[in-house]
Amino acid sequence: MGKVFRLLHGAYSAKELVSDLQTRVAGNFEILMVHSSYDRLLPMYKGSPQNLINELMAFCGENRTLVMPAFVLGGRLYDKKEYFRTHNLDISRTPSEAGLLTEIFRRTPGVKRSLHPTHSVCAIGPLSHDLTATHHLVSTRTGQGTPFEIMTRKPTAIVGLGIEYFSCLTHIHTAEDILGDDFPVKFQREQIPVVLIDWYGNKIRYDLTVPHAAKPLDLTLLRSLLSEDELIEWTFHGTAMFATNAGVVTQRLIEAAHKGITVYR
Repeated sequence: MGKVFRLLHGAYSAKELVSDLQTRVAGNFEILMVHSSYDRLLPMYKGSPQNLINELMAFCGENRTLVMPAFVLGGRLYDKKEYFRTHNLDISRTPSEAGLLTEIFRRTPGVKRSLHPTHSVCAIGPLSHDLTATHHLVSTRTGQGTPFEIMTRKPTAIVGLGIEYFSCLTHIHTAEDILGDDFPVKFQREQIPVVLIDWYGNKIRYDLTVPHAAKPLDLTLLRSLLSEDELIEWTFHGTAMFATNAGVVTQRLIEAAHKGITVYR
């Protein structure tokens, strides 16, 4: 089957994939946030995970910051309450559950990680400290003071490699976390006690708030809120790709929320 896909779509290297990405992403960003599904790059992609990380870092260069999620989704059962009953979040040891590329990136020398039980991010570059230093000091996943709110304020390109926006665009939660009680959809909020372990081995008690919405989330609705220029979708040798802007996503969702429109059905 792999040979068939390569015959249909051709093969590409990390450099070729990132070169294509460069043609779609405006060069005035300060932060590049990358979502990915490494399995879905195959069999067309002919490099290694580290090759792709290296090319993304080269694309950002010394003046821009590369970010990837390092989410912990609750283990194999996706049960956060049960997972954190028996696990701490150790910033230097707990693996990312957001895909192979994110875990390789987490282990890359010089990469910093924010300290949050479920929505931590990893970053390297001039804004890496700002993005990761205070995540554990705020009560929301993606609101004020989190890496996601910083990405909303700074020029940030969000891209997907091998994955569609409606499968991974965590940044949509920034609008609801910023608006809080003013968001049109109401949430039941569950508190889960978690122990965080920082880079120095210090243990920090954190009360994780897990919101549960009465309505199901449907990210395909985002397509109706953003123009084709604001949310770009394409394929590269059969690989699903997308690009958008963090500030635009948050702005459009806040504008819609004020009209009672959300991405919850």
